[in-house]
Amino acid sequence: MVYTEDTYLIFSIHQYRYALRSSLIKEIMYASKIHKIPFVPHYIEGMLNCRGNPYTVVNTLKLDGDENPEITEAAFVVINRDDDQFCIRASNIEKFYEPEENDVFEDKIKVKGVFVPLFDTDRIEETLCRDLSRTDI
Repeated sequence: MVYTEDTYLIFSIHQYRYALRSSLIKEIMYASKIHKIPFVPHYIEGMLNCRGNPYTVVNTLKLDGDENPEITEAAFVVINRDDDQFCIRASNIEKFYEPEENDVFEDKIKVKGVFVPLFDTDRIEETLCRDLSRTDI
């Protein structure tokens, strides 16, 4: 399969299932070591080394205030951005999927009759920029 702008990664974080446009993915990594760093917001698990570059590991469950924020699985989706370097931890990488044109909506896609919300990478970056620019951290 050729991954185009119309291809999406379907993945889950615990029981939450998401779609992410494949052009927003730099790499998917497994079993990588997280290097803890002090004095960061609670949802940042540390840093991950991806080909010599540091990426901030974001636990989206902690970010959203989930009661069970631990993600024990070791899959990391490294986000492809020019303006920031971060990755999210995923429980399961399901598949790459190319939906029909009429199955793509502004905030979701339809995968075999089921709506899957699009993962919002801009929200993660905005939160990181806001929280890491504070002087009281």
